[in-house]
Amino acid sequence: MEIIKTPWKNRLLELVHNSKKNIKITSPFVKENICDEILNIKQTNSVFELITSFKLMNIYSGSVDIDGLEKIIYNNGIVKNFSQLHAKIYLFDDKEVVITSANLTNGGLLHNFEYGIYSNDTKIVSKTVSDFNSISKNENTGKIKLADIFAVKKLLAKIPKSNSIKLPKYKIETPEKNFDIIELDTDIIRSSLKGWKLDVFNYAQITPNQIFTLNEINKFEFKLKKNHPSNNNISAKIRQQLQYLRDLGLIEFLGNGKYKKLWK
Repeated sequence: MEIIKTPWKNRLLELVHNSKKNIKITSPFVKENICDEILNIKQTNSVFELITSFKLMNIYSGSVDIDGLEKIIYNNGIVKNFSQLHAKIYLFDDKEVVITSANLTNGGLLHNFEYGIYSNDTKIVSKTVSDFNSISKNENTGKIKLADIFAVKKLLAKIPKSNSIKLPKYKIETPEKNFDIIELDTDIIRSSLKGWKLDVFNYAQITPNQIFTLNEINKFEFKLKKNHPSNNNISAKIRQQLQYLRDLGLIEFLGNGKYKKLWK
């Protein structure tokens, strides 16, 4: 075991290059140029799986470079969204691990003061792999597809350049409380959705609180049945559409039938 602190990009790329089977990373924030370097240096048969926090506000603010995620998927990698993610884990062939404060960004690898550990201890690595896999398979974790990437790009392209989106004002006691909520004209979102997706978004929108429950949405089953008379499993369709909105970075799954709107 050893201490890892910035700058450590060269060490990361060395570990990536030496990985023969897989590279598994959790990082809420991701930059395109770092993704490029990993994809360029990794071995062809080594599968790159990234779990990140795919929220519309993270993408709009530049904390997550959507082009970097698109390149990972294009290169046969896997990108997943776990919106409650804060951990930064770097696994290599399930044999080596870096656990650190550093995101997959220039700041995290080069400029900020970041601190962590490297280990090839079997017990530590095995436990970390187990935790990574648990997040990857979690029911609140969604797999990002190229269709999701394209849909988000189209949505963001509709935001007028002159439209100033309010970034949240921090309170020291709760610095991350509203950082993930984007404030914009909801007609912009509506214009990017249709059919079931639009219906479920609209019903989520009219729930009174930022956090809502599945039961609140299910109260609109009768209206949805009226709009979609051929569907005989409305409740399952609602859950499916909530998953779709999650994979567009518009909803965060909180568990136990609770959801958070990531727009205002």
